[in-house]
Amino acid sequence: MQRLWSVLTVGGSLWLSVSPAFALEFSAEQTTRKGAQSMSGKIYFQSDRWRVEMASPDGPKVAIHRLDKLVTWLLLPDRKYVEVPLRIDQLPQVAPKIPGEVERTRVGADLVGGRKTEKYRVTLDLNGRKQVLYQWVAPDVQFSMKLASLDGSWESAFDHVAFDHQPPHLFEVPAGYTKVPMQR
Repeated sequence: MQRLWSVLTVGGSLWLSVSPAFALEFSAEQTTRKGAQSMSGKIYFQSDRWRVEMASPDGPKVAIHRLDKLVTWLLLPDRKYVEVPLRIDQLPQVAPKIPGEVERTRVGADLVGGRKTEKYRVTLDLNGRKQVLYQWVAPDVQFSMKLASLDGSWESAFDHVAFDHQPPHLFEVPAGYTKVPMQR
């Protein structure tokens, strides 16, 4: 489960990408699956910050990512938090075009999260390394609703997407939390 949480907070990168020209705010239910393990939770998003809340057997997991400060805050259940550097591969991808994209082929249509989407096979060149994945884009809102590996080993999808202003307090460490060092 810990590995899946890492994939969710770190690996959400390929799924969600920020472009300054693609400024939007939304909240949604997010489901991420890697192999047989799946996690669901809530995401709150602004163009330079996002918050992910997931339930787990150890209690709720909350990660606040701040591009403007280049940090991620991991909120712990005992009113403490850990600050770690924001990794470049964590930059969210919600735009219909994926950074590094070199080829896109429409392969069909589907319903994802209650929205009509167009399904694409997308080839990426990531520093000379080729990667192919599927992407489902809602054409009415130009929003990436789902990404999945070509072999089906992982996927991440949104449901109940609400495009609306997100309260600023969601992207701050809550009052009364104490910063603690990262334990190895």
